[in-house]
Amino acid sequence: MSTQLIHNYDFRLVTPACHPDAIFFCVYVDLQDDISEVLPFINTELGSYNYDHSARVLLCNGKDKRKYAFRPHEIVVAPVECREDAQELVNDIIDTINDIWNRRNGIEPNFEGKRTPPNVLDIYKLLPKSNCKECGFPTCMAFAAALRNDPGIVPLCPYLSQVDYMELVSRE
Repeated sequence: MSTQLIHNYDFRLVTPACHPDAIFFCVYVDLQDDISEVLPFINTELGSYNYDHSARVLLCNGKDKRKYAFRPHEIVVAPVECREDAQELVNDIIDTINDIWNRRNGIEPNFEGKRTPPNVLDIYKLLPKSNCKECGFPTCMAFAAALRNDPGIVPLCPYLSQVDYMELVSRE
């Protein structure tokens, strides 16, 4: 038997506060139903780049290149071009959540979030701070910033200990 987790909702388009002159919108879906219970299943099915089970917040990147934020009574999606785009998107995400809810008995819930990359300054502290450019970056700070986003470049710095870096990453 199919049951809906989400029965009633409203949505609104908002210009992003951080981009007041943006040509796109964020869509806020206000839910009357609490979707907290389905978040670990959404995490499994859609994957996330950050899930905090205790705070009941799941953030993920969609295959459609949009950013999604799921909270107990709210879903936020960006970018959205227009109201028609938003309506179609909202219908799709509500259908997806209800589908995941109905299939939850066959889905292994994932309560784990992905680790936050280490702080750029903490990475910088592991570097020689000599700006030698042997890594191909103009400064050690530039290398630290790039390393935060791409751990695969660790070997580019001949002075960075892989062991020290892995220790830093495991602490985060």
